[in-house]
Amino acid sequence: MSRTRTLRVVAAALVMSLGLAACTAEDTSTASAEEPLVTTKIKAPEKTLGVWQSQGDGEGQVETLSGIKAGAEALGWKVIVTDSNGDQQAMQSTMQSLISQKVDAILTVFVASGLISGQLAQAKAAGIPVISVGYQGTPNPNITAEYAPDQAEEAKLLIERMGQDLDQGAKIAPIAVQGYYGIDQVLATLDQQKSQHGFNVLQTANAPVADVFNGQTKAALSFLNANPDLGAFYAALDIGPQAIVPALKQTDRKVPVYSFGAISSALEAVRSGQAIVATSDGTIKAGFLAIDALLALWTNDTPIPTDIPAEDALEYKIVDADNAPAKGSAVYPLADVTKEFTDRWASEYGTAG
Repeated sequence: MSRTRTLRVVAAALVMSLGLAACTAEDTSTASAEEPLVTTKIKAPEKTLGVWQSQGDGEGQVETLSGIKAGAEALGWKVIVTDSNGDQQAMQSTMQSLISQKVDAILTVFVASGLISGQLAQAKAAGIPVISVGYQGTPNPNITAEYAPDQAEEAKLLIERMGQDLDQGAKIAPIAVQGYYGIDQVLATLDQQKSQHGFNVLQTANAPVADVFNGQTKAALSFLNANPDLGAFYAALDIGPQAIVPALKQTDRKVPVYSFGAISSALEAVRSGQAIVATSDGTIKAGFLAIDALLALWTNDTPIPTDIPAEDALEYKIVDADNAPAKGSAVYPLADVTKEFTDRWASEYGTAG
């Protein structure tokens, strides 16, 4: 099987798995019916955004979509949302549907670019900007821009924290899944920096793509049973803490889990002291950044930056038991990010009459 074909199969199976964590995730919504999220309407041209999602019920994708909707609401833009539910054929057909509806721009969330390469080419030919938001995807020349956290940067921050917490020579057990671009960056960074901290990094256990959640639990059990002196887990997927904790309970072990992304299910493990995560405001902020770039394009003919502008650089941080938000709260509340951008837009473009 070719690497390209492998990446396509992995991407389809991986996004199907991301919905599993959403089943037990806590509600981090902070806006109530009495307190509308968007209170300022911005003067903007009428536009329609298409949103392409590979797996809409994944916690991270839900968070990114909420930011897109809030930003679009402030501008009075129509939003057409599609959800492929992890199905490869649906990924192509949902993207095709947005192109056929002649939306003004498409935002892709957790893009599986190899699966929709034909549709990306069609969108470019039709003059429809496509911006990948929230997650790093395999580079594709037909994607206009990508606004997402740099997972290598998150990994550097996490590994630095591991170096502070763990002894020289600590055994590290990486758990991942093959074929995902961002995960490749996370694993490569560990390999590059392990010698700085004297880590003994064991061979990566890749969960099967057809059962990523349970596969991580089984991999964790194997590591725990084979290594009574295991120092830590290095979980490349954001659902890693939730998947590994059952293995820790089953073996009555206290091995820290270092992972990525402050999704609500991971925060449960963080608050209990079982996990430490590296995260950024990019998951919630990416949609706003894309809308900001499109607003500048359609108002002032400002070209869309291919990457996040320096003045909008993302914040990267470690979340542990000491600074984790209370249950039901988010590390980066949507209301705060919404206000940041609506205040900016009101100043630059004025408010709607």
